[in-house]
Amino acid sequence: MTLYTSPHLTFDQQIALMQARGLDCSSCDGEGALSRIGYYRLSTYTHPFRELLPQGAPKESPVHYRTATFRPGYKLTEALALYDFDHDLRTLCAQGLKIIEVGLRVRVGYVLGERDPFGHLNRDSLDEEQCKKPAHDERGDSFDYWSRRYRELQQKAKTDDFFRHYMSKYGGRFPIWVAVEALDFGALNRLYGLMERSDQNDVARHWNVQEGRRLHRWLLTLGNVRNHCAHHARLWNRNITQEIGVFNPAIVKPELAHIASQGHRKKLYLSLAIIAYIAPQIDPRTDWPQALKAKMEQFPRIRGLSPERDMGFPSNWRDEALWQPRPAEDLLSGQKYARGPQPVIFAQSLPTEEAPESR
Repeated sequence: MTLYTSPHLTFDQQIALMQARGLDCSSCDGEGALSRIGYYRLSTYTHPFRELLPQGAPKESPVHYRTATFRPGYKLTEALALYDFDHDLRTLCAQGLKIIEVGLRVRVGYVLGERDPFGHLNRDSLDEEQCKKPAHDERGDSFDYWSRRYRELQQKAKTDDFFRHYMSKYGGRFPIWVAVEALDFGALNRLYGLMERSDQNDVARHWNVQEGRRLHRWLLTLGNVRNHCAHHARLWNRNITQEIGVFNPAIVKPELAHIASQGHRKKLYLSLAIIAYIAPQIDPRTDWPQALKAKMEQFPRIRGLSPERDMGFPSNWRDEALWQPRPAEDLLSGQKYARGPQPVIFAQSLPTEEAPESR
């Protein structure tokens, strides 16, 4: 481990440092940009402009692949354009994820509430195999962990008049359709992961996904994306920690089947495709897929960078049915099998058992 010794630099000194390393900072107010964004934050957008380490050169960390020197021809204005694009992309993703989060609250409250109005408090109304898995903090099992997290969120909710009314009138024991409003995305998906498999499938099939456990894993990934958006972190070329695993294309409608086994499982495109698939199932009024397509057409023209190379977009992604406008009635008709003994099967190859959940 190396002791950090770099001195504090003024904004104009930071500009001079970038120029000395080869970045053209002449055509914009660099000092103003740094005072607004910050040197370290902006450096994540100038990083792709740097020279690669020579083969065999020593690395200062496992992710040290580039030198401090910029390749010739790159400009600070290009990094700022990339920064602004990423800001808009995060905003758009947050809008799509809001639709999914609210929709998940509704479906979990509706489906689990039909089984047991207090099913979130009663492990007998949940999947015992999932409930008894060891907790992440090694304090009891997964149901114990969920219960602790729920109590924490319920306590925080006491400042809201809506919950204060329920606590005063009913003693603080919320039915699930009320309790979901106190849950953040992570806790909501944690509860969904504890539900009976048939209940998970009920939720998922309402959104044209045939396997509830698969949807649960996708929601873990989307939760990771949501966190990056909420914390205003770089998103555009990030490898998502919770990757989208390979899946049977028969569990979804044809427009999402193209991501079932394609490469780049940690790249952002797969998460964007899932948002584009699920959000209109929940709210047929949304034009999120078309808005995302329009935003991607505004990707900055910067040498060596592209959505295909850096974000995992297929070369022909614009032609995929997922990104084309669809009549709202098509989406509404796709929800008719939300509950019932004869779920829609999109292909005959759909397996009767899904793979065990990976963690």
